[in-house]
Amino acid sequence: MGAQIKQLTAVMADKERWLLWVMGLGLFIQIAGYVFFESGSARNAQVYLWLLLPAVIYGGRLLFTGRAAWPSWQYFSWLLLLLWMALSTLWGSAEEPWDWAKRSIPIALFLLAIHYLLRRDAAFTRRALLLGVAVVALGALASLLYQFVWLEKPLAYRAFRIDRLGIGNFANYDHPVVAGIFHGAIAAWALGAFLDRRTPARMAIFWLAVFSVLALYVLLTYTRGAWFGLLGCAIAAVFMQRSVRGWVLLGVGGGCFLLVLLMWWGSLTSQFQHSPLSGREQIWEYFFDGVMSGHWLFGHGLGTPFFFELSTGFKVYHAHSLFLQLIYDSGLVALALMVAGLLGVFWKVWTLRDDPWVRLAFPAFVFALIAMLTDVERIFVRPGGYWTVFWLPLAILLAVPAPKSRAADA
Repeated sequence: MGAQIKQLTAVMADKERWLLWVMGLGLFIQIAGYVFFESGSARNAQVYLWLLLPAVIYGGRLLFTGRAAWPSWQYFSWLLLLLWMALSTLWGSAEEPWDWAKRSIPIALFLLAIHYLLRRDAAFTRRALLLGVAVVALGALASLLYQFVWLEKPLAYRAFRIDRLGIGNFANYDHPVVAGIFHGAIAAWALGAFLDRRTPARMAIFWLAVFSVLALYVLLTYTRGAWFGLLGCAIAAVFMQRSVRGWVLLGVGGGCFLLVLLMWWGSLTSQFQHSPLSGREQIWEYFFDGVMSGHWLFGHGLGTPFFFELSTGFKVYHAHSLFLQLIYDSGLVALALMVAGLLGVFWKVWTLRDDPWVRLAFPAFVFALIAMLTDVERIFVRPGGYWTVFWLPLAILLAVPAPKSRAADA
């Protein structure tokens, strides 16, 4: 009893513990807020309040106490990318350039917040993250049951593409593509938890169930970018974790994939024959042969509207590829900064490939890179789903300390 009292006293005496709990709550809301907040503005406000404002307090304290230090070199390309994209509003045609430019500040604070959480208490951060994953899976399960069991929506290929719960505005992702990418990104974390050799057998069964629900949800959004992203993520996770569970799952999952492929073979071949990229080839032809002339180096400027009308009359407002949209907004300079940042991350992943956080976060990052090839609009946004898809795994990979840093922190 005396030892417990001493331990409680030590926790209470820790002046930073409240900051850790507040930011952990903010991380949880960032991941799972879609499920239980009906309003996007309310969800974003909670992320600002519980995650980004504490990051401002933490960063300010580092500056005033003289404890601020330069981040690892892998951060610099990403910070320069944020700065360059903010500056690109100067030559854009956005109605409110400052509204676009200031979006770099919350993203930088998000990177700082994840760095603090991971360095301060990695185990606590893992619990907050995985709790958010479990809540998203619960929302996905409720959506599947309500839409396909209660409302009896059809299961034929693309007859109905799920993107919301259907009760109020809870678990509403507005579009099947957004829903597919978001749930695929969440599924990557559940898969990593299942494959981790340190996960006990009972918890492994739980995380396998979570992954299965999320993967089924992704399947029924019929978002092909998310499908291929999840496949690439699964392969990366198996090779990163190198556990028996992974090899078994790869075999069973491969068999299920072939079974689904056979079931929908006629629908798939018909769609690929008539619309292989769902109009993206027209968008990309317009991008390369029309709109980018004279703007390749610096882009049109962040916030400049992208507009194209397909031959079917359908109107699109982004380039249907993160990398092309990045060039459209801020030019090849921005793409070069991103490529430099990716090379730095890949080097770090290779050198720290046995680190548990690297093994957990890298497959999620692989999912983001694959899904972004054809479906993601842009990542330079306010708090939302794309923060969870892209910036969260990136922030964790950047924050993972090298062995020397761990010794210094200890």
